[in-house]
Amino acid sequence: MGLNEFLKRAGYRIAPRLTAAILSSRARAYSTSLSKQWGLFDLNQKLIADVGHRVASGPFAGMVLTRAAESQHIGPYLLGTYEMELHPWLEEVLRGSYSEVVDIGSNFGYYVIGFARRFPRVTVVAFDTDWWARRAVAEMAAANNVSNITIRGFCSASWLREHLSERALIVSDCEGYERELFCGEPVVQLSTATMIIELHEQKPGDLMAQLRRRFEGTHVIEQCGSRLMTPRPGVHVPSLTDEEFERVRQDVRAEQSWLYLRPRITAIA
Repeated sequence: MGLNEFLKRAGYRIAPRLTAAILSSRARAYSTSLSKQWGLFDLNQKLIADVGHRVASGPFAGMVLTRAAESQHIGPYLLGTYEMELHPWLEEVLRGSYSEVVDIGSNFGYYVIGFARRFPRVTVVAFDTDWWARRAVAEMAAANNVSNITIRGFCSASWLREHLSERALIVSDCEGYERELFCGEPVVQLSTATMIIELHEQKPGDLMAQLRRRFEGTHVIEQCGSRLMTPRPGVHVPSLTDEEFERVRQDVRAEQSWLYLRPRITAIA
């Protein structure tokens, strides 16, 4: 285990709420810094001038992105190419039925609002320890005229044990805290939850193996990694050259992996 991973895990044990807040804020600041450093902010402004603020394609087409989202690399979100690796899973998930939706690590609310629009009668709980993200989610909710959202700060395993409903949908991107949330003391309701979990591993394969051991008896588990290329979306953007369009539609991130866990049963007998 490297020093950074040791410090992160120690922080999550000693002061989980503070550690999560620091890591979430740091991740956002780093993403914003890269966007500006690589000239993506200016390209995104050209894209917005051509296509507006509505997501052009993908599972959440038609969703309005607000000014808060523009501080991120908004291009992939607007074009519908953000995390395209997950689109087959998302399309399947969006055909399902859930008691509630829980987004752990909501950022500005792309998934939160997308699910709230598709499941208007289901409560969507947005967790993020970053104050900026919580404010951005509220702004996105207002812009998209959705009212079925509850915004919270820190998600703990105890909250899941006390409040999570059976047959919930969980989307998790919580900067490494997924080990504590899902691999600690068992949460009974997770046996009926559908989950998409982004993995933050210091040692490749370690957390994935741990999650598989925990849930292989209750879930069908699939995994995927980062895509090698992004197909060109059928969106006309005259302000951008082909090279600029290529840059603006790509996600800005390191290589990533995810697990998709579908419950073998839908309710606890």
